[in-house]
Amino acid sequence: MLHAATRLLQTRGYYGTGLNDILAESGAPRGSLYFHFPDGKGQLALEATRAAVDDVTLATARIIAEAETPGAALRTISERIAELMRCTNYERSCPISPLIHDGTNDLPALLDVCREAFDTWMGLMEEMLLKSGLPADRAKALSLLAQTVFQGGAIVSRTHHDDRMLLDAIDEVARLVDKEVADVS
Repeated sequence: MLHAATRLLQTRGYYGTGLNDILAESGAPRGSLYFHFPDGKGQLALEATRAAVDDVTLATARIIAEAETPGAALRTISERIAELMRCTNYERSCPISPLIHDGTNDLPALLDVCREAFDTWMGLMEEMLLKSGLPADRAKALSLLAQTVFQGGAIVSRTHHDDRMLLDAIDEVARLVDKEVADVS
């Protein structure tokens, strides 16, 4: 059920995903939904989103740890996003952006998970930039820029069914980041 909920939430958003859709996609009986998620759709969405965020966080941390430069890390992350978009016919990219676009203000726990995810992902990038020698204010600003371009680039790419838009936009950010890191070295 979690996997089905994750796929549907990333494709359709919170309000576009019904419990019947999740049950049909997962093949689970209705009774098991409320056995495992007694608070219903909200609890299931929260757990599915947490699991998806954890997956992205682990993958991002691994990419950052293995990258030769911060720019290379950004490019690899964008390539993973592009691959997901292509494999899903441009229906999925970020696990939380459909929830934000859907308007989660009336779902405070879900909004908190989304906010924490962005903070964590930007924190990983910021830490990478700090370790590369950038001052704290630049590391923070560039991590925000990168996350913003990931999100915006994915939306534009999904709209046009063209992953080059995301990849090219992140390539520009990666060049900027690597130049700034080289300048402080």
